[in-house]
Amino acid sequence: MDALSVTLISAVTSGAISLTLAWVSGRQQRRDSERVQRETRTMAYLNPLRWHTAEVHHRLSLYATSVDRDGCYPPAQVLADPREMERKGADWFAGKGVVLGSSVWMTACLFAQMTRTRHDLPFLRLAGNDDTRLAGLLQKVHAAFAACEIYYATQSSIGTDALLEPEGRLRSYREFCDLLAEPDRRVWADPVTWFLIAVAHGERRPALQRALDALSELSAFLVDSLAGGASLRARHGAEIHRPRGGSPVTGTGTGAGAGGDLGAAAGAGSGPDAGVGRGRVPSLSPHPIPAPGPDPSPDPVLRPIPAPGPNSGPDPVPRPTPDPGPRPGPEPGAGPGLDAGQGPDPGL
Repeated sequence: MDALSVTLISAVTSGAISLTLAWVSGRQQRRDSERVQRETRTMAYLNPLRWHTAEVHHRLSLYATSVDRDGCYPPAQVLADPREMERKGADWFAGKGVVLGSSVWMTACLFAQMTRTRHDLPFLRLAGNDDTRLAGLLQKVHAAFAACEIYYATQSSIGTDALLEPEGRLRSYREFCDLLAEPDRRVWADPVTWFLIAVAHGERRPALQRALDALSELSAFLVDSLAGGASLRARHGAEIHRPRGGSPVTGTGTGAGAGGDLGAAAGAGSGPDAGVGRGRVPSLSPHPIPAPGPDPSPDPVLRPIPAPGPNSGPDPVPRPTPDPGPRPGPEPGAGPGLDAGQGPDPGL
């Protein structure tokens, strides 16, 4: 084979290898880019959904716990009718009405995240049949709230009101309270407010439990899909803190979401431990003080040694006899003035 043939074969082989490597590298880059975009979209939708699911579950759990214990939830018993919000100012929403108002706001934020996820679900690529399962779990949550008389179409409208256009971000609590003070905007959130008022008075407990179960199931799925920590456990655990130099204090029931707003509300129940579960330290009974009496300790070392009596025998524990020192003699002329039993010193 001449040199020209070798050169041609080498050039063709080198070109084929270069083209193959470029094709493989470009394909891998496209796959990596698609994977990053898919993960970014998934995290942008599923992570906020997971967070708001845990928040609403935690807040509704506070209602359920108080109702089961005391028959009601006093911090949310601040209205008899949602229309009363029209006459409330910012001080009411930031003070007495913060529990009820923030509960409505959190639920609206959850509806917003569910609506966004459901609308863009075809563009989300999840492992296996997770997309089908996610759609089913979202529908299950929608149905649970529909059983609370917060109907499906109303949920989407409430969620849309929670979004601020054109930014597309969720409204803050303050911004949402401005909507609740407007009659034409507040009326769409009235079903949520009515339901929370009823639950705070000890009603609609089965419907509340159905919503909690659906939220718990959705949260477990999102945790598995995102390979994250247990959202509900972490959310409830966030209410437990240990003061420096003290014992653990359970804050379950003091708050939620933003700022622990429930801690400012009045506690429910009565008795010394009525505040337990709402961020207060449970009362502890004092340690019993034993009545005075004989020392019950069986340890002979700690037991006092009795004084020797006339028939006690020799002292089992030898003890040195203290030296009394020199004894002064009688004064001259004292004679008969000596104390009874005192005679002249035998050493004199």
